[in-house]
Amino acid sequence: MKFMQTWRRWIVWLLVASLFAVACVFLSQWQFSRRAEAVAKIELIASNFDKPAVAIAELADLTDFDLSNEWRPVELEGNFLSNKAVLVRNRPYNGNAGFLQLVPFQLISGEIVAVETGWLPTGSQNDEPDVIPLPSSESIEIIARIRPAEPTLDRDAPQGQIATINIESLISKVQLSEPIYKAVYVRLAESYNNSELPRVQARPQLTEGNHLSYAFQWILFALMAFSALWWAIWQERKIKKMELDPNFKPRRRKKIGDDDKAAEDGIA
Repeated sequence: MKFMQTWRRWIVWLLVASLFAVACVFLSQWQFSRRAEAVAKIELIASNFDKPAVAIAELADLTDFDLSNEWRPVELEGNFLSNKAVLVRNRPYNGNAGFLQLVPFQLISGEIVAVETGWLPTGSQNDEPDVIPLPSSESIEIIARIRPAEPTLDRDAPQGQIATINIESLISKVQLSEPIYKAVYVRLAESYNNSELPRVQARPQLTEGNHLSYAFQWILFALMAFSALWWAIWQERKIKKMELDPNFKPRRRKKIGDDDKAAEDGIA
């Protein structure tokens, strides 16, 4: 009876260790997936960022966009609708609070595309920049990089501001008319005014992060759970054997220096 109770207890611990190991495996797979996403983003930027600029119509239509074309340069000719410019809230840059400036741009063919012109630091009142430069409304050619529009957060924002680069939110905020590219916006490659502000966003510097090492750590934790269980069983069996057999002496692992001490004792 006592034997059965002991093994039932160990079976329960085996189930606990197994559940813990399964959780560790799932967490490791999650880290592997996050690393794969980071690597895919790095490869996409490396592949697309420096390609020759093409017309935006070659990469997107008014309602759809293939994400494999993200970061590709596009060449736009037309004019900024500066009176329709807005600020995108909560966009820090190098640890500093600020906004992104988003200005609609009307192509000579009539379509409108939202252009992220750069970053502006928050002002002394923390509600908007102290200085908000605006591009000229004259005809101009610009190079920008295409990006997918962001989802809406369904948050209200002050006049002249939006919460995300969501084109429907932009249309609603400044009353833009069709036709307009709704699935994408573009990020300027060079400043429109050759000034420090708005600060054009630099090439993203992405890294894989520590996802791979974390994944292996979770696998190690799973193995450690079974190792700990085996060690506990072995220790209990050793103790019981010592209780049943007074002559039993467990093997002791030699410590570093034991042989030297024994030799010195023999000489003495």
